[in-house]
Amino acid sequence: MTKGDEIDDDILPVADLLKTVWQGRLTLLVITLLTVIIGLTGRMLFSEYRSEGFFQFGGTIPMVKKTSDKEKEKEPSPGIKLADYKRYAAAFKSNERFTDFMLEYKLEQNPSTSALRRSFSSREGISKWIEPVFPFTKLDAKELLEDSKDGNNNVIGLRINYDDKNPKVAQNIVGLLGRYTMDTIVYIIYSDILRFKHIEITAKITTLDNEIIQNNERLAHFRRSGDDLKKIVARYPDAASQASRQIVSVSDETARYLPPVTQLMTTEVQASEATEKIHKARREQQQNILLREYYDKAKILVDNTKSGEAILRGLEPVKVEVFKNKNMEDDTVKEVFNQITIDNQTAISQYLEKSRFIAGPSRPENLSLRLSVTILFSLFIGLILSLFVIFGRKSLNNK
Repeated sequence: MTKGDEIDDDILPVADLLKTVWQGRLTLLVITLLTVIIGLTGRMLFSEYRSEGFFQFGGTIPMVKKTSDKEKEKEPSPGIKLADYKRYAAAFKSNERFTDFMLEYKLEQNPSTSALRRSFSSREGISKWIEPVFPFTKLDAKELLEDSKDGNNNVIGLRINYDDKNPKVAQNIVGLLGRYTMDTIVYIIYSDILRFKHIEITAKITTLDNEIIQNNERLAHFRRSGDDLKKIVARYPDAASQASRQIVSVSDETARYLPPVTQLMTTEVQASEATEKIHKARREQQQNILLREYYDKAKILVDNTKSGEAILRGLEPVKVEVFKNKNMEDDTVKEVFNQITIDNQTAISQYLEKSRFIAGPSRPENLSLRLSVTILFSLFIGLILSLFVIFGRKSLNNK
């Protein structure tokens, strides 16, 4: 066989293939067009609109009360610590919590949330729709030469998305998920705070009571000592004029003490300090009794609702009810009233106003599966399928 014959042998099969395809061109055209039509139809029937949104946390969650100068100097990092976020996520990803939320806001009969409710019951849940956002990733930490494990890499927000055949429904569900997750976080925070405040404040009141008892005993001791010292000074009037010239020295054999007049002055100062501590403890105890009454009524509010937002909105009426018969001219009472007001206003600002969507929820205009991608993929599948039919038919004819 010559070299030219080898070339002809290589060309002939290619020519045969092209000839076979040309003969079956009508089959190729029909199958490819049908595949494209099926692909476009499937896109219209099964492809959905995707809405997206970024929900930010408006500060440190939960709020941290700074009571010392050192705490004021060290501002807490904004967002939610990862350990706390995992606890909150375990709650808002549960079907029971979502059911409570739907019942609280009377949304259980809404047809647009039926698919959402089914997803909560599935094994995958809503993890694919709600993604935590951090200030920086591991790659960012490497570039910034910072350790992402130092506690500053809190969850600062949530990236939320949802797919639905109706773009308006997709947008509404993203908004609902943002509201729901924040509502759940607030509910857990205030459930913990309000359920344990009674025990905490009661223990504080008892501690202050013991402190008052101890200072009353010290005050009585100082008064008895003062009376004895006054008698001593009365018996030795000449000693008073020598007070400025006397010194104190202590050794193993001898000891010289402060003169009675100096000791009397020290005792009176200590008695004054004990009296001031008693006054301070009684004032603090009175304030804690008011706080216990307030938190006891607030706990009833928690027991009667499953909504974090409802708890926050309901704390002001609880405060008004507690203080309506109190003497608001008393600074002790007014200070507690003002502090509760500040705490409630700060919480509403941080949890319900600053924590919000700063991007989205978007109103999608195009289906999640692009038209160009659908056409190209359908053309490819149609081409492969039609060639398979054409050559399969030829193979059967040759037999």
